[in-house]
Amino acid sequence: MGLATSTVNELLTDVESGRTALPDMQRDFVWENTKVRDLVNALYRNHPIGMLLLWETNPDDNIPMTRIDDVSKETAKYAHLVIDGQQRLTSLYLVKHGEIFQHGSSEPRTIELFFNPLEERFEVGMPGVRDAPGWFNLTSLIQEGETAVADRVKLGKLSWSADEIERATSYEMMKRLGEVRNIFVGSRNSVPVFSIGSTVDYEEVTQIFLDVNSAGTRIRVTELLLALLALKVPGAFKQSIRTFVDRLQEEYHWEVDISVLVRCLVAIAAHEGKLKSFRAIAKSIDADSLSTYWHQTEEAFSACVRMLDENLGIHTTDILPSQQVLIPLTYYLATKKGSFTAEESDDFSLWFLLASFWQRYSGSTETQLDADIRTIHVSSSLKGLFASLRKDVGRLLIDEDRFAGRSRNSRLLSYVTARANGAEDWFKGHKITSTDYEEHHIIPRSLLKGRYDLALIDDTSNLAFLTEKANKLISNANPATYLQSIDPTKLQLQCVPSDRALWELDRYPDFLRERRRLLVETINNYLKTLGVEAYVQS
Repeated sequence: MGLATSTVNELLTDVESGRTALPDMQRDFVWENTKVRDLVNALYRNHPIGMLLLWETNPDDNIPMTRIDDVSKETAKYAHLVIDGQQRLTSLYLVKHGEIFQHGSSEPRTIELFFNPLEERFEVGMPGVRDAPGWFNLTSLIQEGETAVADRVKLGKLSWSADEIERATSYEMMKRLGEVRNIFVGSRNSVPVFSIGSTVDYEEVTQIFLDVNSAGTRIRVTELLLALLALKVPGAFKQSIRTFVDRLQEEYHWEVDISVLVRCLVAIAAHEGKLKSFRAIAKSIDADSLSTYWHQTEEAFSACVRMLDENLGIHTTDILPSQQVLIPLTYYLATKKGSFTAEESDDFSLWFLLASFWQRYSGSTETQLDADIRTIHVSSSLKGLFASLRKDVGRLLIDEDRFAGRSRNSRLLSYVTARANGAEDWFKGHKITSTDYEEHHIIPRSLLKGRYDLALIDDTSNLAFLTEKANKLISNANPATYLQSIDPTKLQLQCVPSDRALWELDRYPDFLRERRRLLVETINNYLKTLGVEAYVQS
């Protein structure tokens, strides 16, 4: 285990041989061609492209893997797993070979990148570049060499002028073409690679992930666990996960992160929120038990989605500040097995709103999740969680200072409360729902720009919920004029101050303060209907 460097050529050779592969449940390659272009440009200019993180597989784990270049090919027995760097490695392979084959597609993903040695510029293939004199296809350059692609006879057949051919084949231009090619087949560029040995246990690997602090690595840990679990029911288990994710999207408009489902599964199977024992869990669960736990996870998660829809009018994940809060709620519903009282239903809604607003799982995610799941396991109740949250943040009710600013936490509470109060579109009278509204700046942004900071302009207290048509209809109309034409009751339902003097542009800070006060008061009154006072006073 340690930090070393490898050339791009060496890294790609391991990809081509299958020695470097991906966990079987790793996400697909998603980079746009322009981002691939920027990566190659960074290498050409000797800019850093970040460290790669690889994990040597433990033969005893038998982790299912997939090739980076072609999912239909077999991997080498002792491959390295790409924990961080999939998009970069796949991009480089794609440029070198021009295509890759991915899951669920019979057609390859292709790319055409071009290099202009005179301008030292890279560009995605498009009209005006693809056939223009001075531009060379990168894949052809890498595969054939600079002498072949810059052959004078060949260029002449492409309708290049004599002057253009002379410039392109000059010593300096040929040197630049060679520099680009040597990124991929030579030793021009090296990349830092941190390799984790196969004997390293999960606890240490987890700490390495945290130390590296690379975006998305925590999600990939859950994908490793999912790959291990898939061994118990080959094919069927992975397909059931994908089918469930697709069903959530089709039926509920929920785009659920697979890592959240994996954590729900682990919580239900092991009654804990930490993944540190994932190898032991994966090895100890037999196929029948795994199928049972997954069925319970599907049932409980679906119930969670339905309750958020029915209780709070949440019809999409887009409005959620974080999906992590769904994990303890799903575990709770699994323990209740579909049977709960009206008070417990209110506790469900209250916990979701408070945990989302106070960002319960934004810091030490695993520690908080583990503590909350264990509390639920002992009591089969959410009540103990409120005391823990109050201890951590000092209060449960919302205050104006914390509500201020632009945050998804505040917008979630604003939406839920507006809907609960029966808020309507200001023109057509349609009820507001989370799938057919737009966030409307009550005091239009265009009128505030140049007067106030963008953060103040986009403050949650300047946002109302309207349909797309109403939002466009208002556009950048002066609020002192257009608000007068709206039914005062409809304005009141979304806590718009009735004092018309506050609608003037020069009173915008005062407008924000008054609407924030009204919003927080209304939100806290709504939380009281869900029983928050019992936990504030306990």
